[in-house]
Amino acid sequence: MYASIKFDKEAHFQSRGRNGYLNTHGVAVYNMGIGEFEEVHLHPITSRGEASDACRVVIRKSAIPDLIKALIDALGLPPGEITDKSDDPALQAVTNLDFNSFGKLMPAIEE
Repeated sequence: MYASIKFDKEAHFQSRGRNGYLNTHGVAVYNMGIGEFEEVHLHPITSRGEASDACRVVIRKSAIPDLIKALIDALGLPPGEITDKSDDPALQAVTNLDFNSFGKLMPAIEE
């Protein structure tokens, strides 16, 4: 499965690839793996509208709630007027998340 997020304008910061930096115009999201190896791959979208193979972030599906919580902790919830008026089930779900029920999904990293 594939989905993408296209930015209304190019990101201020560039993504780092194999041969240097590339302007980021969006993010491609791929549903990868099966069973206990289910992962999500995030690739920057280049100026040509293609997902870059030179750069990616891999996240276990089980860590998605922790990723959403980290994004909200860092950036805050989307404004209420956006989620209240949206027909998008994903945006509506974000406003109804109960992070206390997630528990600890990822093991702590010991230093």
